[in-house]
Amino acid sequence: MKILINTSNLYVGGGLQVALSSISELKQIITKNEYHIFLSLAVNKQIDKKTFPENFHFYLIEKSPSSLKTRKEIVAKLDALEYEIKPNIVFSVFGPSYWKPKAKHLIGFADGWVYNPNSVAYDRLPFLKRIKMRLHGKYKSYYLKKDADYYVLETNDAKKRLAQTVDLKEDKIFVVGNTYSSIFDDENFIKEENTFYIKLPEKEENEFRLMYIAHNHANKNIEVINHLLPLLEEKNIRFVLTLDETSFQNLFPNSTDKIINLGPIPQKSCPSVYKQCDALFAPTLLETFSAAYPEAMKMKKPILTSNYSFATDVCQDAALYFDPLDPKDIAEKIKKLVEDTVLQKELVEKGKKRVQEFETARSRAERYVEICEQISKL
Repeated sequence: MKILINTSNLYVGGGLQVALSSISELKQIITKNEYHIFLSLAVNKQIDKKTFPENFHFYLIEKSPSSLKTRKEIVAKLDALEYEIKPNIVFSVFGPSYWKPKAKHLIGFADGWVYNPNSVAYDRLPFLKRIKMRLHGKYKSYYLKKDADYYVLETNDAKKRLAQTVDLKEDKIFVVGNTYSSIFDDENFIKEENTFYIKLPEKEENEFRLMYIAHNHANKNIEVINHLLPLLEEKNIRFVLTLDETSFQNLFPNSTDKIINLGPIPQKSCPSVYKQCDALFAPTLLETFSAAYPEAMKMKKPILTSNYSFATDVCQDAALYFDPLDPKDIAEKIKKLVEDTVLQKELVEKGKKRVQEFETARSRAERYVEICEQISKL
């Protein structure tokens, strides 16, 4: 069977990480399938094509079909390649794809802004941006319904919400849980001699590091750190972030040594950053399934995060929760974790148990293939 995997629209965020992980896992799965993979520039940059067997074929798509300026040109290129390949099924790892292939089309989706229209995250946006985000959600919903035949979501809650919001039949939606990448199983990535190892500044005495690997999306609520810094002055707490320089300057215009900003980092550098930090701090307002949670569990780091259902459903008792809209509550929970080493160890132990219940990177890739094979027979 020929499976065409489309990542032409992925450039940042969790979707990019899932695509990289899944493609890497596929080469370990013995199968007679042919894989034809459309690579965005971002995916291409992090894939070593020389390590893949002969049943993998790669095609660089230098521009994204998501842009109206280039869509006509790129869609024509995708159409021509599909005609040449003649796949049994097309799997766009995350959508919208802004491209409707001739073959049956499975699209992954994890944009909570679209199927959580009542989320508090909208209320935190300026009026005009809020309107823009709602219109963008409707825009994505239109193309999601227009371009796909089947869908794959990360949680049952997301499945139900998407079916209602976009008016889809639930029997067209599959569920495959998210997880951490297999690079977190490879101890080489936490060794200083590794090419991808990022060396953080040496810790000061009694320094406690809270990390969050995330881009500056409104739902990530990273700006709340500005309100936390004065509330945490008596503690030697530093935040480790991965923001692009423009976002960092916009969010934190006042210079502070309490934030270490690494800039965007490749996926293979993530384990080294976890190793040098003390806990995950995720004040997010809206998610489907954040890979940061299983990553922190795998790396034996306690979790501080928002007391919302998308977090509690995933972490259960393996996290310390706070109200992400209340800086005082967040600060109190941070202090509690810093001061209570027993609590830290309890959360780590609970996380080690909880992470065993998730998909592995391998099983997730296998499930994607199984679904593609199932759909191709319908």
